Amino acid sequence: MDDTTNFLELSALLAGLYDQLLDPLGDRELNPPIDDMAKEYARRLRGTFPEKFPALLDAYKALASANPKPKVNDALLAQLRATQAFKNTEIVAKQIVNVWYFSQFNDEAGKLVDGGFYEWGFVWPIIKAHPIGFSTELHGYWTRKPGKEKD
Repeated sequence: MDDTTNFLELSALLAGLYDQLLDPLGDRELNPPIDDMAKEYARRLRGTFPEKFPALLDAYKALASANPKPKVNDALLAQLRATQAFKNTEIVAKQIVNVWYFSQFNDEAGKLVDGGFYEWGFVWPIIKAHPIGFSTELHGYWTRKPGKEKD
C-alpha cells in the first residue's frame, strides 16, 4: 500500500472522517479532491514535522499491515493510541485532524501553517455553512433573491 493510502486511512482514523476520506461518493465534481488534498497535506506535514510525521505514519503502517488487514475503526484507533510511537507524535496526530477540518495546522511553536484547501475543509458541511469569504458565484450574487434568474 502506498503512503497516500496509508495517510488517508490514518487521517480517517484520527479525524473520524471514514466515509469522506475512504469512500467518497457522488459526483466527483462536487466532492473535494481527496487524493490531491492528501498528497499536499502529507507534504506540508512532513515538511513541518520531518521526524515525527514519518514516525506516526510508520506506527500506523505497522498496525495496518497485520494479516488479515484490520478495519479502520475505533478499535484500531485504540491500538494506535496505546503505542509509544503515538504518544511521542501526538502533536502530529492532532494537526492531522486540524488540517482535514480547517485546512490549517500549527507547527510545534504554535505558528499557523496553511493547508491550501480552505474551501474544502470538512468543518463547513458539519456546521452547514459555506467557507467564509469564499464563493463560486460572481460578485454581487447576494443582492439577488434565491431562485431569481440572473440578468
